[in-house]
Amino acid sequence: MTIVWLLAVFGGIYLLQHGLYRIWGKRGITYERSFSKPYVYAGQTVVMTEEIVNRKLLPIPWLRVETVMPSMLRFPNRSAETAISSGQLLQHHASLFSLPPFTRVVRRHEVLCVRRGIYRVPSLACTFGDLFGTAFGAMDLKTNCSIVVYPRVKDAAELPLPARRFMQSALGMPELFLENHHHVAGVRAYRSGDSLRQVNWNATAKTGQLLVNKRETMLDNEATVILNAELMDDATNRRMPPEAFEEALSYAASVIRHIQNSGGKAGLVYNGKSADEHQALLRVPPQAGSGQLLRILRLMAGFEPVVRRELSHVLEELLASGLRRANVLLISAFLTPSQERMIERLRRAGNRVETLVLYRERRAGA
Repeated sequence: MTIVWLLAVFGGIYLLQHGLYRIWGKRGITYERSFSKPYVYAGQTVVMTEEIVNRKLLPIPWLRVETVMPSMLRFPNRSAETAISSGQLLQHHASLFSLPPFTRVVRRHEVLCVRRGIYRVPSLACTFGDLFGTAFGAMDLKTNCSIVVYPRVKDAAELPLPARRFMQSALGMPELFLENHHHVAGVRAYRSGDSLRQVNWNATAKTGQLLVNKRETMLDNEATVILNAELMDDATNRRMPPEAFEEALSYAASVIRHIQNSGGKAGLVYNGKSADEHQALLRVPPQAGSGQLLRILRLMAGFEPVVRRELSHVLEELLASGLRRANVLLISAFLTPSQERMIERLRRAGNRVETLVLYRERRAGA
């Protein structure tokens, strides 16, 4: 009989507290999650902060917050209150809390941003437990937690030779070949080292002074990077791995950031899939300033190697537009013979066009 009474009392206490928690347990609970920075570069770390508050007298014995996050946001240091199970694309993140009355708990996690992208955590699932360890309820929360991971950037010394050569030209470094094309802007006095083929004999005869043709120069700090999304060379049936696209993005981002930070103007042309589903070709005209740099980097964070317009069509449009005196860096996995001929036509039209072909760079580094 004593055992029966004990069981009855125990059962009554359990039902009473369980009912109490079911009615008031969820009230006064607020939870917020945020990153310490709105954006970082790939390979950098950021701090993710969890803040949970119990604004009532009733304590919460345990509360589990669960969410599904991208696997590219990794947690190198894990505490006993955190459980993480990772897959190839997604990971399950769970945090366990115990909340005394009128308590605010702040927990910080170091997050390694492995790859570029725009990552959002739109919702969370909270499970509440009573004094006996039984779950008494659940609650879904909406959050605005997000972070933008820009492409990985490299120092100028780490970039391939074509990229370094292009940056020197775009930033106005004096090079002899900058006047080596067919467009004449006038005449100037002969200087030591000028070729006799450059002498303007008509002007020399009229003035009695040795004059040479003055070529239009491209000593302009405006630069445009053309990024090709194509990874398949149909002519040779050769395909570059997806990592090559990340490498191309890293080169493009590094060049643009270096030019912008050096006082130049940088723009971007991209023929792949971007955030705008209705835009077949992304064009960002060259401009200066940190706002331009952040805009381009954010766009690049969402790029996918899905071709919207073939590179040949992009080059044809540039030729048809009458582009002149432009500094252009073309980053592509491959170049076909017809594309190389169009690039040469752009050069003959007075443009400075540098090509960074990933296949050649990888083969040279092998």
